[in-house]
Amino acid sequence: MSHVINKIEEFDMGLESVLYKCEKGVDLKQLRLKPWAVASEVMGRFKKTNQLHRWFLENIQNGVDDNRFYLVEEKQFKQLLKLCSSVDAYPDRAAELLPTLKGFDIGSAKYDTVYFENLKKVLIILSHINNTFDFEKNELVYSSSH
Repeated sequence: MSHVINKIEEFDMGLESVLYKCEKGVDLKQLRLKPWAVASEVMGRFKKTNQLHRWFLENIQNGVDDNRFYLVEEKQFKQLLKLCSSVDAYPDRAAELLPTLKGFDIGSAKYDTVYFENLKKVLIILSHINNTFDFEKNELVYSSSH
């Protein structure tokens, strides 16, 4: 039975977004080749949170969804945290402030319970990063795969 479960998990792909902590001046090409060796820590891992992925696409990746690694500046990070907090405080403005992205296997595009549960998880992670991450000494790097 566990063999069947493992096979099912292999096919349970979908959007996964990751925020990595790296040393200043990290070589993004090296990070792409072997993130486990270059990144010093995974700061956050998000599964099928397409509203978050859309924000990164539009604000960090210039609209290019290419599974590459992107530096996230402190100012950008703070904007995202503030935006997520605003949506949490004003859920009726979710579609306006932090819209979803439609696409194959990247999570629901609805503004439903799942959207807001994912947002709560994102806020916990972003708040932790905000309280512990030193942008002077480290780089925050975003990547996604699907």
